[in-house]
Amino acid sequence: MTDLLFTYGTLQFPDVMQAVSGTIPEWFEARVRGYSQYRLIDRIYPGLILQEGGETSGRVYVDVDAVAWGLLDRFEDPVYERQEVEIHRDDGETLQAQAYVLPVGCAHLLSPEPWTIPWFAEHHMEGYLRRCRLFYHMMTLT
Repeated sequence: MTDLLFTYGTLQFPDVMQAVSGTIPEWFEARVRGYSQYRLIDRIYPGLILQEGGETSGRVYVDVDAVAWGLLDRFEDPVYERQEVEIHRDDGETLQAQAYVLPVGCAHLLSPEPWTIPWFAEHHMEGYLRRCRLFYHMMTLT
């Protein structure tokens, strides 16, 4: 399994990644082809779904460790499946990465509206970060 994580929604924000996993791994920008991203109905985060002709840009975190994967798997909406996807860097390199993908059978959960970074940052970031930090605190109590 790859230690690369392709993010296309809230985890693209390093502050959110750190709030959820306790770390901000190195990262680079990339795209995934054949997938589109839409807002989930009644949620403030997106879903990535297999769609012919689709393309989604995102951030790829490098060297995600087992502790971070465990936290991320607990954090992500249970409707997602962690799958391996092919990512494309701007320099032409193609790699495999893990991504949290909405199964095609759950397409009815998607809004026709796209999810955008500016919309999320303006309307939801502050409260979302508080909830992410609370999640991390609850998961890492010793």
